Amino acid sequence: MKHYALLGEKLGHSLSVPIHEAIFERLGIDADYRLIELPRGVFADKARRLLGELDGFNITIPYKQEIMPLLDEIDPQAAAIHAVNTVVTGASSHGYNTDAAGFASLLRRFGIDPAGQVCYVLGGGGTSNTACHVLQAMGAKSVHVVSRRPADESILDYDRFHTSLLETGGLIVNTTPAGMKNVADTCPIAPDRLGEAMRHASGVVDAIYNPPETVLTRAAHDAGIPACTGLYMLIRQAVEAEALWQGHPMPDDLTDTLMKELTLL
Repeated sequence: MKHYALLGEKLGHSLSVPIHEAIFERLGIDADYRLIELPRGVFADKARRLLGELDGFNITIPYKQEIMPLLDEIDPQAAAIHAVNTVVTGASSHGYNTDAAGFASLLRRFGIDPAGQVCYVLGGGGTSNTACHVLQAMGAKSVHVVSRRPADESILDYDRFHTSLLETGGLIVNTTPAGMKNVADTCPIAPDRLGEAMRHASGVVDAIYNPPETVLTRAAHDAGIPACTGLYMLIRQAVEAEALWQGHPMPDDLTDTLMKELTLL
């Protein structure tokens, strides 16, 4: 039996176990998948040990960048994004980013086309890097990262974001935890600015998948603009990870089948 896992700091919201178990059952793969929570202070030591114990693993918040120096090789796309969410172990360890395929598939699945649009990506972590990379590859007019604590002038704070959005309109992508189940912040955009922001946005993509609708996507739907949360992205990136671990492509319809058949929320 092969052994896989998800590594992260807090995983109580994760749906990865039932998704991978469904893939194992559907394709007859003799394997298991578990959640491994690792406090920040012990991540590097524990991850090095797990590289020798597991057949592969996924990485989530906040370790998509911290895992990279521990690996033997990084796939060029993951290196360009500067975030790894899937590791293949063996004689050597290889890091990949399957979130990119997941995010691109999410946009296509819900008919949200960033081509020619100004795009605002809320958050500055590994998922933000992935979203920026995909939006640029799909022809966005420009991509702006938004953060509560901008590291430099190239990153917008929320005041500058709001002013810019009112001037340019555009697509909003949330990669922050705000709105996630059991997280105190229910929305990355302040309540007194949310309605006005939705009147100028062309669409909303929220990478959060639990709950199935967030305050942000509900506001978008109320304003009559296209919006989606991240469950389809989560399933697609898991399918892509399995293709890497098993060494062969997954069935073309697997993501859509799991999206229809799994009861996750």
